[in-house]
Amino acid sequence: MAKVAATGSSIVYNSLTIGALKSIGEVSPTGSEIDMTTLDSSGGYKEFAQGFKDGGEVTLTGIHSTSDTGQAGVRTNFGTGDVDACVITFPDSTTVSFNAWVKSYSIGAAEVDGAVGFKAVLRITGAVTVA
Repeated sequence: MAKVAATGSSIVYNSLTIGALKSIGEVSPTGSEIDMTTLDSSGGYKEFAQGFKDGGEVTLTGIHSTSDTGQAGVRTNFGTGDVDACVITFPDSTTVSFNAWVKSYSIGAAEVDGAVGFKAVLRITGAVTVA
């Protein structure tokens, strides 16, 4: 199995590449469960079915940049609450696509011998597609 290094990964949100990133968090959809157990279920085990799916959240961390149009777009979308298309591209050309809105955005902290950071959380709405 070929391993893929993270260097060169990118994220485009609302048609803007978000720059100065240190990490793009994992995309981890989950499904709720529906208890389907009945009094005549066999074997003494509970039975479950998958319910609605939840695309989850993606956390971005990086170095704050006032000149980065992608970071500016994230700040703007936090204010508007707009849902926009998002595509994560990995160096092996795998893409993860979804729609999201900006759940949170933070700037700081400022520390001795440190860069001013930023963090944003994108809340996925709808399906996640891996291609």
